[in-house]
Amino acid sequence: MDSYHHAPTSFARGQHDPALDLNQNKPGNITARKSGWFFWKSLAAALATIFFGFTAEVSSQPIKLGYAALSSGQIAAWMAKEGGYLSKYGIEAELIYIPAVAATQALIAGEIQLAQVTGVSTAGAILAGADVKIIASSLNRLTGSIYALPEIKTPEQLKGKKLGISRFGALSDTGAALFLERFGLKRGTDVAIIQLGGLPEIVTALQKGLVDAGFANPPQRSQARRLGMTELFDLDTLNIELQQTCVTVTAKYLRERRPVVKAFVQAYGEGLHRFLTDRDFSFRVMKKYLRVDDKELLEDAYIFYSQRIQKIPYPTLKGIKFILDEMAQKQPQARKAAPESFVDLSLLQEIEQSGFFKQLWKS
Repeated sequence: MDSYHHAPTSFARGQHDPALDLNQNKPGNITARKSGWFFWKSLAAALATIFFGFTAEVSSQPIKLGYAALSSGQIAAWMAKEGGYLSKYGIEAELIYIPAVAATQALIAGEIQLAQVTGVSTAGAILAGADVKIIASSLNRLTGSIYALPEIKTPEQLKGKKLGISRFGALSDTGAALFLERFGLKRGTDVAIIQLGGLPEIVTALQKGLVDAGFANPPQRSQARRLGMTELFDLDTLNIELQQTCVTVTAKYLRERRPVVKAFVQAYGEGLHRFLTDRDFSFRVMKKYLRVDDKELLEDAYIFYSQRIQKIPYPTLKGIKFILDEMAQKQPQARKAAPESFVDLSLLQEIEQSGFFKQLWKS
């Protein structure tokens, strides 16, 4: 961008000709100078496009991105913003916390242009007819734990009790369902599922005794431990490939603003790189967005996600299929859905073929 703004001025200073001063009021010379100025401006803009990978359309395009959870699993978009990578690629971004499935609803309504959500809410929306695509992913496996009040030591002791999730249709809902199924507990009959709005609210409800158990991911997992809660089951031990944290966009916006979306994916990739290579900066970013000023909690979250996060943000078709198979129990149409139709990999493929990721991780 610097070359775009300063090339004409630098050129004029370096090539100053006194003869121009003598003839500066002549129409022909004014026209010639204007033509020369536009030539150099056009050349600078073209070079900026080549070297930086974005156009004037991108640099003038603001976007709103909704992120669906106050969990460190959302770190990629935060790093892209705070590390200056969105600005680098000419995007003026506003990041907004919109809990769980509400972020997908806001995307469909056009209230935001991009959403960092879960594959669960995305799959549900697409099955319901929404024209939405997954374009990138930072986490391709199921993570989360079920914590319970200190006096509850086994899953079986949850019979007749309440288990908290963020919202129906969210990842925490899927995690709770898998937990209950594994231990032979019936949803609604044996254990009541209570939606509480967000992940921090689950720990608060546990602390106040409003629920008997709940879903937690870092840093809430560490908070539950500190409160003396019992970890009944770590879903991460199942090693399930599942589309967890991903970036989605409407097909319409992708068609109409493809350069903007492509630039976002590049910035997203650089955000992931910064997270995995700059621990201290990552702590500061998590502290800001999670509003957690506790080094131990941030440390736990960083260690957890740095071992699981994607280096190159490709979505997982296998992980989408897993979600669809789970949904098929209640939504038969999910059995016929092709995971490939839920994604658009063309942007990532173009970026990878350009050597972008190879150079990024080389450095």
